[in-house]
Amino acid sequence: MVIKMRLLEALEQIKEEKLISFHMPGHKNGQNVPLLFQDILKYDITEIPGSDHLHDAEGCILETEHLISKLYKSETSKLLVNGSTVGILSMIMGLTDRGDKVLVNRNAHKSIYNAIEMNALYPIYIYPEVDDFLGIPTDLKLQELENVKICILTYPTYEGLCYSIKDIIDLCHSKGIPVVVDEAHGAHLFLHENGPTSSLELGADIVVQSFHKTLPAMTQTACIHIGKANILTKFQLERLDWYLKSLQSSSPSYVLMASVDAMLTLVEHQGKDLTHKLENDIKAFYNRADALKHLKLVKLENGDITKLLLSVPNEDLYPNYWDGKVIARILREKFHIQSEYDTSTLVLFMTSISNSKKDFDELNLALETLDKWFEEKVLNKIILENIENHNKMDNHNNIDISSVKVKNVNGKFNRIYNAVKNGEPFVIKASEAVLMEKKNVKVADAIGQISAEYITPYPPGIPILVPGERITNEVIELFPKEVKEVKIITDNRGV
Repeated sequence: MVIKMRLLEALEQIKEEKLISFHMPGHKNGQNVPLLFQDILKYDITEIPGSDHLHDAEGCILETEHLISKLYKSETSKLLVNGSTVGILSMIMGLTDRGDKVLVNRNAHKSIYNAIEMNALYPIYIYPEVDDFLGIPTDLKLQELENVKICILTYPTYEGLCYSIKDIIDLCHSKGIPVVVDEAHGAHLFLHENGPTSSLELGADIVVQSFHKTLPAMTQTACIHIGKANILTKFQLERLDWYLKSLQSSSPSYVLMASVDAMLTLVEHQGKDLTHKLENDIKAFYNRADALKHLKLVKLENGDITKLLLSVPNEDLYPNYWDGKVIARILREKFHIQSEYDTSTLVLFMTSISNSKKDFDELNLALETLDKWFEEKVLNKIILENIENHNKMDNHNNIDISSVKVKNVNGKFNRIYNAVKNGEPFVIKASEAVLMEKKNVKVADAIGQISAEYITPYPPGIPILVPGERITNEVIELFPKEVKEVKIITDNRGV
């Protein structure tokens, strides 16, 4: 009788054999490496008897994938060790033919744009509704359905928005159009009974999730789920599998996969309790943060509660003096708190079941201290520097500091969506643009030209300019400061 065991169990068993290694990898069970890595590398093996094969799993890896499928209620689930990116590339190229039209939300991750380019696809954009001040998506609705091969969606968004994706899934399925979802930020959703529901449970055909983003697993670990009620053809599933095997490493990291197996054990036995504790800690955090005067916690309707959005109200926003970027920098330098992402008006904090109550207490205390600093130090500094800069020696109470403020500092993504939607910048497919003759020009000289490259602020990794799009003044205003030149197409055949 074959004894079935999961991946971590199999690796523990191999470790206990104390094998003399005459196989890959070259560190030979962690010899001649720093002490820090020696224990970890005892699990870093290759495909030897007992360790299974990722691309043709029959043993311990398959058992781990079975548990993933059971927990997430999928038809099948497969481990990914190249992050969600390899799953996204595989599902899009596996389900389409070169030149197909695809429906895609404009605020998609760059890996989706890469897949569109690699398979020479024609994108039809869905534009989200965006908050003018915060500059983040607040809703996504599909009004009309184009003649497309598949629909590609991002859910939740980077900031945690969970829009009514089921309405879009149902509409697409009524037309026989498969829905594939980049749910990289949603691997934890199934643990929250009263929160937004995973798109997998809502009927999506293929869903890609990053374990490492929101659950206690190592960076690069992810999975791809096939939905139980998927409308995919046998050929599409075969092509998906081919791309997974072709694009993903043939020498997967057993350390990464073992971290997933360890995470699954934790989630299986303690996931609900840890989630309940996290929800209580977040609730207590919000209750205490209600007393803040010059900082504001933003709650998105239908938002993922594990994402904390800190905003600087418009009336207190002074760029370079008191804004989201300044606050994020101070939190790191003075309080040793690292946020996930920041803009002029927003600081994003990502939480998980691994955060402790002490973590939240420290964040509360830091924000309370900053709130007081604004009144006691920051505002006075702004006034004094304004006096010096303008050589004004009046009474401080009469100083006009309105010139320091900049209205609508952020709203970047709102402006990029409007610029793209209203300006109709699409000229040619990205797959064609990147093959044409090109040259670098100064940003100011690029207006009206056709882009030959992506401009992608990171994070969050969402392109504001795609090859084949007309470069407008509105888009240039959104370029990161470090971008001084941009590639444009000089071969204008057919443009």
